[in-house]
Amino acid sequence: MPKRIFAASYERGVQLIAVGCPIAYPEHLPGHPVARRKRFHAEQMDGYSESRVYAINQFQTGFVVGLRLWTDRPSGTVIREWSFTPPWEDHRIGWGYEPLEIIPEWERGAYMNLLDSRLMAVLDEHRLLGRGYPVEGLLCGRSDQPIPESVKGYVTAKLTLADDEGSTAALRIALTVVRRGATPSDTIPTRRSRIFAKA
Repeated sequence: MPKRIFAASYERGVQLIAVGCPIAYPEHLPGHPVARRKRFHAEQMDGYSESRVYAINQFQTGFVVGLRLWTDRPSGTVIREWSFTPPWEDHRIGWGYEPLEIIPEWERGAYMNLLDSRLMAVLDEHRLLGRGYPVEGLLCGRSDQPIPESVKGYVTAKLTLADDEGSTAALRIALTVVRRGATPSDTIPTRRSRIFAKA
């Protein structure tokens, strides 16, 4: 069994390359920065918890994004910032709404197991995301701009997250467009609202 000091690592490979020792594929050595970035994961939830964009009324739009976060880092991960690029240009969204403020009553049953979630505490309060304790929840927002009349079926958006080590995860979010029904149009977010414009 090789001694630890001689074990392969990206740092050791860089040292050897610097003194003229050729090493093939150094990016595959343990400890390479790209490998470290893969320790933080994010994915869109599907099935009954699919993400949706609701036509609240002719002037307002609601967003519900089902999200799962987890980490392989032994010490855990802290999300330092996140941003959402909406499906349409110049579409401004206020975040910090509770799911029941956005999801129509006739669709709430499918989301009941996600209503009591740590997701927003992890995203906005920078709570620790521990290894072995994935977080599932709903990211909910509202815009005072309507869904364009020509839009039907589904649209795509982008969610980008960055952790405390500078690693990022960028997700392509598929949103089903729902025009039926309505939700309260004048609710005030229970958390401090965050506004993002398309980058």
